[in-house]
Amino acid sequence: MKPSTITQLLVTVICKAVTTARNETVTFLSQHAESFVGQHAESFVSTRAPASSFRLRLTWKNGYMWQESRSERWWCMRCKSSSCAKGSGIEIDKCSRNDSRQQFYFDNNRIRSKKSGRCLERRGRSIKLDTCDSSRNQRWDGLSISQPFQLREAGSNVKCASQHHEPKKGEVIYMTSCKKSRASKTDLWERY
Repeated sequence: MKPSTITQLLVTVICKAVTTARNETVTFLSQHAESFVGQHAESFVSTRAPASSFRLRLTWKNGYMWQESRSERWWCMRCKSSSCAKGSGIEIDKCSRNDSRQQFYFDNNRIRSKKSGRCLERRGRSIKLDTCDSSRNQRWDGLSISQPFQLREAGSNVKCASQHHEPKKGEVIYMTSCKKSRASKTDLWERY
Protein backbone atom coordinates (compact mmCIF):
# COMPACT_ATOMS: atom_id res chain seq x y z
CA MET A 1 0.00 0.00 0.00
CA LYS A 2 1.13 3.49 -0.77
CA PRO A 3 1.73 5.87 2.13
CA SER A 4 -0.95 8.28 0.82
CA THR A 5 -3.52 5.44 0.78
CA ILE A 6 -2.61 4.48 4.37
CA THR A 7 -2.94 8.12 5.41
CA GLN A 8 -6.37 8.39 3.75
CA LEU A 9 -7.45 5.13 5.40
CA LEU A 10 -6.28 6.34 8.84
CA VAL A 11 -8.05 9.68 8.38
CA THR A 12 -11.26 7.85 7.41
CA VAL A 13 -11.03 5.50 10.42
CA ILE A 14 -10.34 8.38 12.82
CA CYS A 15 -13.24 10.44 11.39
CA LYS A 16 -15.63 7.49 11.78
CA ALA A 17 -14.43 6.91 15.35
CA VAL A 18 -14.89 10.58 16.25
CA THR A 19 -18.35 10.66 14.62
CA THR A 20 -19.38 7.48 16.45
CA ALA A 21 -18.10 8.81 19.79
CA ARG A 22 -19.86 12.14 19.22
CA ASN A 23 -23.15 10.41 18.33
CA GLU A 24 -22.89 8.17 21.42
CA THR A 25 -22.17 11.22 23.58
CA VAL A 26 -25.15 13.10 22.15
CA THR A 27 -27.40 10.06 22.72
CA PHE A 28 -26.15 9.65 26.30
CA LEU A 29 -26.62 13.35 27.07
CA SER A 30 -30.11 13.46 25.63
CA GLN A 31 -31.10 10.40 27.68
CA HIS A 32 -29.68 11.68 30.97
CA ALA A 33 -29.83 15.47 30.76
CA GLU A 34 -33.26 15.85 32.39
CA SER A 35 -32.34 13.84 35.50
CA PHE A 36 -28.96 15.60 35.73
CA VAL A 37 -30.55 19.06 35.56
CA GLY A 38 -33.20 17.98 38.10
CA GLN A 39 -30.50 16.86 40.55
CA HIS A 40 -28.42 19.98 40.04
CA ALA A 41 -31.15 22.55 39.42
CA GLU A 42 -29.80 25.01 41.97
CA SER A 43 -26.65 25.35 39.85
CA PHE A 44 -28.75 26.46 36.88
CA VAL A 45 -30.97 28.98 38.70
CA SER A 46 -30.37 32.49 37.47
CA THR A 47 -30.11 35.12 40.19
CA ARG A 48 -30.36 38.05 37.78
CA ALA A 49 -33.75 39.64 37.34
CA PRO A 50 -34.96 40.13 33.79
CA ALA A 51 -35.10 43.63 32.36
CA SER A 52 -38.90 43.67 32.57
CA SER A 53 -40.91 42.79 35.61
CA PHE A 54 -44.51 43.44 36.56
CA ARG A 55 -46.91 43.76 39.45
CA LEU A 56 -49.43 41.03 40.28
CA ARG A 57 -52.80 42.68 40.66
CA LEU A 58 -56.04 41.21 41.95
CA THR A 59 -58.38 41.20 38.96
CA TRP A 60 -61.26 43.67 39.13
CA LYS A 61 -64.36 43.26 36.95
CA ASN A 62 -67.42 45.45 36.53
CA GLY A 63 -70.04 44.46 39.08
CA TYR A 64 -67.53 43.58 41.81
CA MET A 65 -68.15 45.10 45.20
CA TRP A 66 -65.19 45.27 47.57
CA GLN A 67 -65.38 47.00 50.95
CA GLU A 68 -68.93 48.19 50.12
CA SER A 69 -67.79 50.01 46.98
CA ARG A 70 -68.39 49.30 43.31
CA SER A 71 -65.47 51.55 42.30
CA GLU A 72 -62.57 49.82 40.63
CA ARG A 73 -59.83 48.88 43.08
CA TRP A 74 -56.14 48.38 42.35
CA TRP A 75 -54.70 45.89 44.84
CA CYS A 76 -51.26 44.40 44.16
CA MET A 77 -49.16 41.70 45.77
CA ARG A 78 -46.00 42.81 47.58
CA CYS A 79 -43.46 41.38 49.99
CA LYS A 80 -43.93 42.54 53.56
CA SER A 81 -40.30 43.25 54.44
CA SER A 82 -38.65 46.32 52.92
CA SER A 83 -35.84 44.21 51.41
CA CYS A 84 -38.00 41.24 50.36
CA ALA A 85 -35.73 39.14 52.56
CA LYS A 86 -35.81 35.39 53.05
CA GLY A 87 -38.86 34.52 55.15
CA SER A 88 -40.80 37.67 54.21
CA GLY A 89 -44.53 37.13 53.91
CA ILE A 90 -46.71 38.41 51.07
CA GLU A 91 -49.48 40.99 51.47
CA ILE A 92 -51.66 43.23 49.35
CA ASP A 93 -51.36 46.99 49.05
CA LYS A 94 -52.55 49.66 46.64
CA CYS A 95 -50.73 49.23 43.34
CA SER A 96 -47.83 51.64 42.97
CA ARG A 97 -45.31 51.97 40.16
CA ASN A 98 -42.80 53.26 42.73
CA ASP A 99 -42.99 50.30 45.13
CA SER A 100 -40.12 47.95 44.27
CA ARG A 101 -41.62 45.35 46.64
CA GLN A 102 -44.46 44.90 44.10
CA GLN A 103 -42.14 43.90 41.25
CA PHE A 104 -42.12 40.21 40.29
CA TYR A 105 -41.31 38.03 37.31
CA PHE A 106 -42.07 34.48 36.22
CA ASP A 107 -39.18 32.02 36.08
CA ASN A 108 -39.91 28.41 35.08
CA ASN A 109 -43.34 28.24 36.84
CA ARG A 110 -41.95 30.13 39.82
CA ILE A 111 -42.69 33.69 40.91
CA ARG A 112 -39.61 35.68 41.85
CA SER A 113 -39.23 39.03 43.57
CA LYS A 114 -37.29 41.39 41.34
CA LYS A 115 -35.96 43.18 44.43
CA SER A 116 -34.33 40.13 46.06
CA GLY A 117 -34.50 37.37 43.44
CA ARG A 118 -36.21 35.11 46.00
CA CYS A 119 -39.13 32.85 45.08
CA LEU A 120 -42.63 32.62 46.49
CA GLU A 121 -42.83 29.35 48.43
CA ARG A 122 -45.85 27.66 49.97
CA ARG A 123 -45.37 26.47 53.56
CA GLY A 124 -48.66 24.88 54.49
CA ARG A 125 -51.10 27.79 54.25
CA SER A 126 -48.35 30.44 54.43
CA ILE A 127 -46.57 31.95 51.45
CA LYS A 128 -43.05 33.22 52.13
CA LEU A 129 -40.05 34.31 50.09
CA ASP A 130 -37.17 31.84 50.04
CA THR A 131 -34.06 30.96 48.08
CA CYS A 132 -35.16 29.59 44.72
CA ASP A 133 -34.80 25.87 44.16
CA SER A 134 -36.50 23.10 42.22
CA SER A 135 -39.00 22.13 44.94
CA ARG A 136 -42.68 21.60 44.22
CA ASN A 137 -43.55 24.21 46.89
CA GLN A 138 -42.18 26.94 44.61
CA ARG A 139 -43.99 25.76 41.48
CA TRP A 140 -47.30 27.39 40.50
CA ASP A 141 -49.93 26.36 37.96
CA GLY A 142 -52.01 28.73 35.92
CA LEU A 143 -49.47 31.53 35.40
CA SER A 144 -50.37 33.66 32.40
CA ILE A 145 -48.83 36.70 30.80
CA SER A 146 -51.95 37.70 28.88
CA GLN A 147 -55.09 36.96 30.91
CA PRO A 148 -56.30 36.68 34.52
CA PHE A 149 -55.31 33.45 36.28
CA GLN A 150 -55.71 31.60 39.55
CA LEU A 151 -52.44 31.30 41.43
CA ARG A 152 -52.63 27.58 42.26
CA GLU A 153 -50.22 25.11 43.75
CA ALA A 154 -48.70 22.87 41.07
CA GLY A 155 -50.85 19.86 40.20
CA SER A 156 -53.96 21.02 42.08
CA ASN A 157 -56.99 23.22 41.55
CA VAL A 158 -58.14 23.12 45.19
CA LYS A 159 -55.86 25.71 46.87
CA CYS A 160 -55.25 29.23 45.56
CA ALA A 161 -53.22 32.22 46.74
CA SER A 162 -55.63 34.86 48.07
CA GLN A 163 -56.90 36.43 51.28
CA HIS A 164 -60.38 35.04 50.39
CA HIS A 165 -62.54 38.04 51.24
CA GLU A 166 -62.91 41.63 50.10
CA PRO A 167 -59.34 42.98 50.06
CA LYS A 168 -57.89 45.83 52.06
CA LYS A 169 -54.39 47.22 52.67
CA GLY A 170 -51.94 44.98 54.51
CA GLU A 171 -53.89 41.74 54.35
CA VAL A 172 -51.72 38.66 54.15
CA ILE A 173 -51.92 36.49 51.05
CA TYR A 174 -51.97 32.79 51.86
CA MET A 175 -53.16 29.49 50.46
CA THR A 176 -56.90 29.05 50.82
CA SER A 177 -59.75 27.27 49.12
CA CYS A 178 -60.13 28.36 45.49
CA LYS A 179 -63.88 27.99 46.00
CA LYS A 180 -63.88 30.48 48.93
CA SER A 181 -61.71 33.01 47.13
CA ARG A 182 -63.84 32.65 43.98
CA ALA A 183 -66.96 33.42 46.05
CA SER A 184 -65.39 36.69 47.30
CA LYS A 185 -64.04 37.46 43.81
CA THR A 186 -60.40 37.42 44.89
CA ASP A 187 -59.23 34.26 43.12
CA LEU A 188 -57.90 35.88 39.93
CA TRP A 189 -54.59 37.68 39.45
CA GLU A 190 -53.18 39.45 36.43
CA ARG A 191 -49.89 40.91 35.31
CA TYR A 192 -50.03 44.67 35.61
